[in-house]
Amino acid sequence: MGDRIRMNSISNDRVYMRSLATRQSNLALSKYVQEAVNVVKAAGYDLIILETSGIGQSDTEILDHSDVSLYVMTPEYGAATQLEKIDMLDFADVVALNKFDKRGAQDALRDVKKQYKRNRQQFDLPDDKTPVFGTIASQFNDPGMNSLYMAVMGKISEKTGIEFKTHIGHTDEMSEKIFIIPPARTRYLSEIAENNRGYDQWVNEQSEIANQLFSFHTILSLAEKKNLQGFQTVSYTHLTLPTNREV
Repeated sequence: MGDRIRMNSISNDRVYMRSLATRQSNLALSKYVQEAVNVVKAAGYDLIILETSGIGQSDTEILDHSDVSLYVMTPEYGAATQLEKIDMLDFADVVALNKFDKRGAQDALRDVKKQYKRNRQQFDLPDDKTPVFGTIASQFNDPGMNSLYMAVMGKISEKTGIEFKTHIGHTDEMSEKIFIIPPARTRYLSEIAENNRGYDQWVNEQSEIANQLFSFHTILSLAEKKNLQGFQTVSYTHLTLPTNREV
């Protein structure tokens, strides 16, 4: 997993990270997860985060080891009927719809919220109170990620009675991709490069024309200077060059 590489930079007495291989392709958790949780509990860590490998639609084993569950999915889950097969939508306390900048993410968020309420028979629950959040994890200070964080911390306090204080502020805004380069101008660097290459080509062509004209000028100057017998001096105010360019 990529996390094994990225988390190698952790160097803090307050943080410990351990990756456990499942050793079996049909399982999302290692069989030693509970033993590992007991060890870090004994070490006095306040918050333990377990991540499954997320291999299938019907894997709820994580619920046996956690007080609060977060299910992370993307808008590319397939047809809306596929949502009925995802068991974690029945049990997850909070749902994150990541990569919210993908096409169709708004429709996916609506469908996931609808399925979440349907699974729990909470049809009167307003959409803005449904714990399903569109997030863009790759974006700094993403409103959706901030709202998700507050929701998760709120669930932890609600279920465990432990209050984790945070100074992170958040708004009710929905995640929206902030583009450094507007989508309509995504090719503007290519356009600049193409324009520069075109200009360079034009300069080279003009340079070649200038060289040919200078050659004609040199020949005519020598002819006039030496007054070669039988050589007729001509005017070159209008010449047609081999490049089919007129000057």
